[in-house]
This record gives sequence, C-alpha cells and structure tokens, in this order.
Amino acid sequence: MVGGRDTTSAFTNILKEKGSTTPMHLTKFRVRKFRNILDSGEIKVDESVTCLVGMNESGKTAVLTALHRLNPVDSGSFQEKYDYPRWLLARDRKEQLIDSVVPIEATFALDDSDVALLDDALGPDVVKPFDVTVSRRYNATNRQWTVPHDARRAVENLLGRVDIRKKTLEHFKGVKDLDGIEAVCARLMVDEIDTQADKTAEEVESIRAELNKLDGDTAGRVAQNLLTVRLPKFFYFSEYSGLVGRIDVAALDTEDEQTASSADQTAKALLRLASTTPAELGEDDYEDRKAELETVGHELTEQVFEYWKQNENLRVQFDIDRQIEHLPDGRHTVRKTFLDIRVEDTRHRFTNNFGQRSSGFRWFFSFLAAFTEFETRKEPVVVLLDEPGLTLHARAQGDLLRFINERLASAVQVLYTTHSPFLVETDRIDRVRIVEDGGPQTGATVTQEALTVGESSIFPLQAALGYDIAQHLFIGQTNLLVEGPSDFVYLDAVSRLLRDSGRTALDERWRVLPTGGAANIPAFVALMGQNLDVTVLIDSGTEGVDRLERAVAAARLQRNRIVQISEITGRRHSDIEDLFDVDEYLKLFNKAFGTSISSSDLGHGDRILKRLTDAHGAYDHYKPADVMLRHPDLRDGLSEATLARFETLFERINGTGSAK
Repeated sequence: MVGGRDTTSAFTNILKEKGSTTPMHLTKFRVRKFRNILDSGEIKVDESVTCLVGMNESGKTAVLTALHRLNPVDSGSFQEKYDYPRWLLARDRKEQLIDSVVPIEATFALDDSDVALLDDALGPDVVKPFDVTVSRRYNATNRQWTVPHDARRAVENLLGRVDIRKKTLEHFKGVKDLDGIEAVCARLMVDEIDTQADKTAEEVESIRAELNKLDGDTAGRVAQNLLTVRLPKFFYFSEYSGLVGRIDVAALDTEDEQTASSADQTAKALLRLASTTPAELGEDDYEDRKAELETVGHELTEQVFEYWKQNENLRVQFDIDRQIEHLPDGRHTVRKTFLDIRVEDTRHRFTNNFGQRSSGFRWFFSFLAAFTEFETRKEPVVVLLDEPGLTLHARAQGDLLRFINERLASAVQVLYTTHSPFLVETDRIDRVRIVEDGGPQTGATVTQEALTVGESSIFPLQAALGYDIAQHLFIGQTNLLVEGPSDFVYLDAVSRLLRDSGRTALDERWRVLPTGGAANIPAFVALMGQNLDVTVLIDSGTEGVDRLERAVAAARLQRNRIVQISEITGRRHSDIEDLFDVDEYLKLFNKAFGTSISSSDLGHGDRILKRLTDAHGAYDHYKPADVMLRHPDLRDGLSEATLARFETLFERINGTGSAK
C-alpha cells in the first residue's frame, strides 16, 4: 500500500484470467481499397498467432492498420482523404463509389458462452453457433453486423414465454420478426368485438413486458447489441508507441483516454497502472506518486526479464523533475513537471536515460506497460504487433517469439508483421501469411501459397528454413536424417496428430534434417556421424541404402540406426508415401494437381509414387505434402491403419540413439 492506494501486482495474473473470459475469436478478415490494397483476398487467422511476412512497403502495416480500425482500443476511423488508394480517389469520388466500399470485413466464431448469452435473450435455436461478420465503411462511425439468425423462431420463443390463449396466439402467425409484435398488440387492444378484452389486455401487457426486456427491435439487432460488448478490441502497437525517457506531464493531462496509439498514450497507460494521473504528479505529494510509479516499474521490469535475456542487470527508475519559476514577490510556481524514466545498470554501476537504452529493451518495457494496463480492464482483445523486435539481435528475436507464444498467445490472439527470418517459426509455417504488392493493377495481396509469390517476398521463409537446417546440422545432438522436405512434413504433421491423441509420436528431441535426396545422406553421415547422434530414415530400394552399408562397415553409423520404410510396410520397395492408404494419398495428390485419379486408374506395384508417375507422369513429390500442411482436415481424417503404420515407425525411430 503506497500513498493510500494499493499498488501490489494485481495485474500479474490478468493474462491467465483473460484466457477464460474472451469469447468471440477472429477467424478471417479481408481488406479492400485501403492505401496500397485493392483486395487483400481472404486472410485466414490462426487461433493463437498469425505471422504476416513481406518486403518493406509490401502492405503489411496497411493490413494491420485496416484491421485495427474495425474496433480499436483507441479512437480511429477510415478517412478517404488519407486512406483511400490515391490513384483511384478522384475517379471513385466522381462515380460516387466510396461510400459503398468496405475497407475492412472480419469474421468471428461464436463460442458456447456467446450462444448461451443469445439463448437467454432470444430463446434457443434463434442464433446458431455460426460465424458472424463485422465490417466498417468509409465515412461511417458505426459497424455493420451480419448475424445469421431465425427471426421467426425468436417470435415463437418470446410468445412461448407468455401465458396466452391459443386464439390470441393465432393473431401472431404472420409476424416474422420482433418488430412486428407491437402492431399486433395494438390491434388487439382496440378490437371492439373481443368478448374477453380484459384477459386480452393482460396478455398484451405480458407480451410487451417481454419485449421491453430486449435491447433491440428485431432479433438481429438484439443479437448485435449483445455481441457488440463481446467484440474483441484491436490493440495496435508499433515502434511509435514506445515510451520516451523524458515526458512532459502537462502534455498528457488531456481528456483523451486512448491507449498505446502513441508514446504519450503509452505513458498514460503507465500512470494508470500506478493509480495516478498527470495532474496528481504535479501536486505537492508527488513523492507518493513517485513511489507508486517505482512499484509498477519494478513489477514490469521483473516481467521483462522473464523474456529479455540480453542484459539482466537493468532496473527501471522514475524521477519527477519540476521546473520552478521564482516570482518577484518571493513566491514561486511550478512551470512544468517532467517524468524522467531512467535505467540503472547494476553491472556497470551507472544510470542513464531510458531513451538511451537499446530499442529492444525499450520495446519490451513499453509494450508491457501499455498492454498490461489495457488488460486490467478485462476486455476481449486481439493484439496487433507491427514489426516487433525490428532492431533486436537474432537471439533476442527468439526471446521475443517465446514472449509472443508463452505470454501473449496463451491469453489473446496475436497478429504480427515481420521481414526477419528469425521471427518466422519454421515448425509453424501454417501460421505464416505472405504479403506482396503487385502494383497499381492488383495492389497488395495476402496468401498462404508460397508457390504463388515472388522470390523477394518469400525470402524470409527461405532464410528461416535455411537457418533452421543449419541449426539442425550444427547444434542438434539427436538428428534424424530424411531424404527430402516432404518426409519432414509427413513426419511432423502425423506426429502432431498422434501426440494430440495421446499416442506414440516422434520424440520431440529429434532434429529432423532433410538432406536433399537419398544420394546425399551418406555425405551427411560422414560429416556428422562420429560427433553427433544420427539416425537415418530412408526409402527402401534406393541407391542410398547400399552406400549407407559402407558407412556401417566404416564404423561411421550403427546398423540399427538405419530405418527403412520397408520395415513398416513389409514390402521390398517402399517410400514414406506408402505408409498412407492409397486412397488417402490420392486425395492429397488430386488436391495438389487438380486431378481426379482413383486407385482403379493405377497399375500394380508396391510403390504409390511409381504407380502415379506411370499414370500421370513425373511430378513434384512435395506438393501433396504441402496440401497436407495447408489443409489440416485431410490430415485429421487419416485412417486408423495409416496412423498405426506411422506410430510403428515412430516407435522404431525413438528406439534408436539417445532419444530412446
């Protein structure tokens, strides 16, 4: 307790609490005619973390900014003068098209708590657990909602809650929505031939009482009003939102309650965490305020160091500097009050201004100050991080990824932009969306399809994969060599599925390293085998098998660490694709190449790859694997026989080397 106010770390568990109070979640969105975007295409959003990758000026910031404007935690609306594509502005104004443009449209999934809330108000089966769509237009302050619902069912439910006679109920047969009920009630009240007018009046009063409980005149508007307060707000944070080292307190003392849209707003968030205001900092008991700030500063610093590992000898300090003007009559007045943020380096025994510390440390501290203050409100939120960790060292970017996954994504959805390969998670490529600007004719678009974008746009992915391979090669102690990237995808995808089902999966200690083909495996073994644990997974009947036998003879590799697919299939010639039932692999193949080949179209033989090549011609073996990566439903529908074969394979691999 400081200065009469409790400043203990009540906000430290907010994120954990938040995970159970956030209902609706974002599933996809689309941006149209906003800055350099004409139509982004449908952007699917991961339930926890989504990464937008692209070159500088590709449109990544525009994508986040448009999404932020849908329901910002601060103020913000679309302004055609600044936001509309400049090369179309004059033409579309002339043709009066702008007011009909929808720059942002987002889809949210309802969960059970949302549906329960709607059922309480409208009765069962009015609003199904379907997705709802929310959009916003230029020059419009309100959002537009599309909530799939059965309006007639809402009428039936409302009337069903009232004790009314069958003949009274007959009058409401033609009412299709709640807004039609009152007209019928009015007619009933003036029905001169009603012989039981008093009873009818009682029924009408009961019906009107039920109507008055609803916030909205139609079923759709009732649903919209209930869901509006549950619609997540979008919290946007960029390098321009970071705290500065010296803050003019008077500049903060406004009625504007925005959060984190600028450095000043982040400073306000910091003060609110300390239960103080800019005005109070200027009062004579400012020492109490300073103590409260220091309490929050220590708390935030501790949280920063859970993830900031570059220098753990820093401590944030606050000081209040007051510029005093001495008047001729001997009195004095405070002209300005500044909040100074300083950082003590306990290792080198000096302090300096917060603004002189590394941008990475400033980013971490500023973001936690802004986000934690917002989180104390316990409102649903989606976090939008624009180029986080832009100047961080590669290892510090790894810390940032851990912060995003462990601290943020455990409670809220996160979307972040980057062009750094160190902020791309190669084991979660399905989270990556690629942003590419195609010029004035197409504008910026967003896709998951890596094969459809240019080399420059995909470079961060290529670099990330290359770095990951290097890490596997030079750091991993338990290495599994496979022939190609398709092997990697199949092993990873099916292993995750089995692990989620509580079955035997590939041990997480294995570093899976594609070698570029069976012929390359012996060379990798020669380089690695004597120094690191190496197990080899290889197709049966390839030339690499014979060469690996020579590696065994040269004592570079233990024989039991050569795992052949034929051990699982029981066939002489087998590829990893033969672990799938034929029809299952054909689904992947047909999806990848737009074909409709069935098992009856194939010749006989052991290997599905050869049978398909004979029927279709040579093809890229990675494309069917890519389909599985991008379409989890195909993976989730695998047969028990296929899963059992992969499980047997994983048991065999796990039984080799130090991973057993």
